[in-house]
Amino acid sequence: MIGPVPPGGHTRGAALQSSPNPQKRRSPLFLLIGRLIPLGFALSRRDLYGSRMTKKREQILGALLTFNRPATAEEIRERAELPSSDLVTIYRNLETFESIQALQRIPLENGTHVFELTALGEHYHHLICRACHKAERLNLCIGKDVEGQAKAKGYTNIAHVLEVYGLCEDCEET
Repeated sequence: MIGPVPPGGHTRGAALQSSPNPQKRRSPLFLLIGRLIPLGFALSRRDLYGSRMTKKREQILGALLTFNRPATAEEIRERAELPSSDLVTIYRNLETFESIQALQRIPLENGTHVFELTALGEHYHHLICRACHKAERLNLCIGKDVEGQAKAKGYTNIAHVLEVYGLCEDCEET
């Protein structure tokens, strides 16, 4: 189980240890801890739905915990302090986290994706800036309505994606 962060900072993952500001290093963990308690088993090196918790997987999870916004795979790789040759490893592990519904892949209009940790089984919709790719959560989900209409038309195995694109205030001014 995830415990409190020790006074010197988090002891797992080089990316967390090297952060120059201990408050920034701990803050995302404390903010996310309530949503991520079920991921505690992963951080304690137990099996991750049949996959061993490796040092790299631990570094990637640690890096994801430090973001307060969705991040690209490259940003996650950099924050985890892994070499650029490990980008495939990042994607493979992001797919694993996504498969257990602990991570959400957010599509951008240009065909790339950003990623964010979620509570297990949860999903979110976002307002995404076309210019800077800032992604903000929307406090709504029309999934139940859509699923009801789809079921009424005979559809099964229903899923939905809703992302809204525009220009954020900062990018509109420039």
